[in-house]
Amino acid sequence: MRVEPVQYAEQSENLTLTAVIFRDERVIYGDRNGGVVRLYSNGEKVNKNAVVARVYDTLTTEDYTLANIEKRLNILTDSNKVNDNTTKNTDAKISKLYYTIRLKSEEGDFSTVTEKTDELLVLLNRREIIVNSRLNFNTEIADLKAMRDRMLSSGAGVGYDVKTDISGYFSSFVDGYEDVFTSDKALEYGYKELSELLDGDPDSLSVTDRGYAVGKVAHLPTWYICAKTDKDTAYKLSEGKIYTIGFPMASGSETEFTLRRIITEDGGKGAVLVFSTDIQSREIGSARKQTVSVTMEKTTGLRVPVSAVRTDDDDNVGVYILKNNKVTFRKIEILTERDGYCIVKEYAPDEEGYAEMLHKYDSLIISGKGLKEQVDTDDGETTEYEIRIFG
Repeated sequence: MRVEPVQYAEQSENLTLTAVIFRDERVIYGDRNGGVVRLYSNGEKVNKNAVVARVYDTLTTEDYTLANIEKRLNILTDSNKVNDNTTKNTDAKISKLYYTIRLKSEEGDFSTVTEKTDELLVLLNRREIIVNSRLNFNTEIADLKAMRDRMLSSGAGVGYDVKTDISGYFSSFVDGYEDVFTSDKALEYGYKELSELLDGDPDSLSVTDRGYAVGKVAHLPTWYICAKTDKDTAYKLSEGKIYTIGFPMASGSETEFTLRRIITEDGGKGAVLVFSTDIQSREIGSARKQTVSVTMEKTTGLRVPVSAVRTDDDDNVGVYILKNNKVTFRKIEILTERDGYCIVKEYAPDEEGYAEMLHKYDSLIISGKGLKEQVDTDDGETTEYEIRIFG
């Protein structure tokens, strides 16, 4: 016979959509153009009246070098944020991100390639910390900051500080749609208006007429994503329910969203889904339009091969396990089945019938010939019961 330990597992039913981010953002403008040194990383919290950037009048030949230093500082700062002890999750994100970079390169979307390449560097650096037990990149960060300060003090000329008049989350990426894709539109627009926004290409607002844009601040914590689908799919979801949404372009980052609205097309088959969350994530990136994966249903429990499932003489569905060198029957409650495996309910110790059910780490017999349950009788002898094959 073949025996393996029973393990925890989960199965998900996912919905893949193209979504657009709606958020209340205020663009921060400087008085004039020049060499910009941003003092906050993307996604970092800033307070009201904080100096978010310094613009230097005479930075010309040094602009490129300073921009590279700032970019490297952001990458190394993000690289220090390691929460895993193994490379499993990081390697999975690297693999997905590598695929995204190749796909966007083939499509000619080189702005996204540049952004995602920086994210890839962050993940590779985090892997370096995990694999080589490296503490952090603080030494490199300190060296870069010292280099930047020396350059600025040696010939930057007269400059000025750019402050934000509100608190929120800073981003250096300004796409010109900050006054188009706003929270009130996500909450108030009907199917027709939202469809036009999602399908169309809104005119980018001119930032040069209002000054030199050095970044923006999302001043409200709540943000939204809107996506089109069909009515049949939309009706599988429920307004007010919390769903986990993954962002494959952002290395598989996942965030919990609440489905705020399901807006259907009058006389048509279309629908728009509006999700919201208060969770801020730096990993999601600055792209306005992204592919997302909505987990509609998730089933968790114990993993059992379909071929191992049996029934006893009382038509109880279960499996054989090996316990104390004896073949023993354990009941199971099948929750779902896919790809030759079942997910069965994991009973808690305080639930009724727990002793008769399959448990995590039980030695599951997945194959064998002539299997029979062995039961000790009152006189100490063993009685064998033949079990019929299920299905």
